[in-house]
Amino acid sequence: MKKSHLLLAITLLFSVCGHLKAQTADPFFDQCTFEKFVELLKNPSGEEAENCGLSLIYTYEIEQSEDDEVGGSSTVYGWGIEKGRKLEYGYELKCTSPHACYFYYQADTSLQAAMCFKDKADADRFFEKALQYGLVVMGNSYHIADEKLPNGTVTVDSFRDYNIMAEITKPANDNEFHAGFYVISIYFFA
Repeated sequence: MKKSHLLLAITLLFSVCGHLKAQTADPFFDQCTFEKFVELLKNPSGEEAENCGLSLIYTYEIEQSEDDEVGGSSTVYGWGIEKGRKLEYGYELKCTSPHACYFYYQADTSLQAAMCFKDKADADRFFEKALQYGLVVMGNSYHIADEKLPNGTVTVDSFRDYNIMAEITKPANDNEFHAGFYVISIYFFA
């Protein structure tokens, strides 16, 4: 009789732990549709970030120096992330979830952004959402149009029928600037 109670308790424990692990990234993915993410790219504000389930982690300003060094700013919105100690540029990011992610937006002489995921499967899942939303593929590069494509992702020889907002990359492990994260980079068109 005791063995069956122990077995039942162990089964319930694994069931509950497995259920909790499966839910860890879902709240972010349920809230952050790719349509909402495109709106965040168009207007990288706190309101649009909150619509995606992201919270402000920090904003870092770089003032233009007397040596004519370019000024600019970077902003980080995250999920499962906390601001850590100050670094030379910005702040350390501490993960509070194995499924942590953050949106990085930099404005200086050009605009660029990145969506960074601690878990590779989460990064792949997000890129799959982008493909379902509809990307414009030319050659080996992927691009976000300013409007959702009615028939999903298309392959083209020319952008003439599309108003391209930005190039987007497949997830890649970054050991430099976004160390330890799988990064989807976004390069805005001027």
